Amino acid sequence: MAIFDGPSPLSIIMILAGLSQLAADLVFPAAEPHDERQEEIKRKSGHMSYALSIVYVFAMLMLFQWNVIEDIMKAFMYLLFIQVMTFPVMMFIYNRRS
Repeated sequence: MAIFDGPSPLSIIMILAGLSQLAADLVFPAAEPHDERQEEIKRKSGHMSYALSIVYVFAMLMLFQWNVIEDIMKAFMYLLFIQVMTFPVMMFIYNRRS
């Protein structure tokens, strides 16, 4: 990460964590009581996010191997963004279903 030209990777990670937390707060506001339904939705979202992360890593490696993405650091940043934002998106989807 020391050879990364551009914004600091730590600042990018902090921004992504903040965006993820804001998105999760939109799905389950702090004023809403904590119950079993929330736990079930978070559990399902976590499982689906983990399963999708395996697909993301494989797809990113294939795109890098085929020279669609030429910079490995960009590939890692794309992967990080997609992985961090998948959990709140899955929570939103499962919250709408139930």
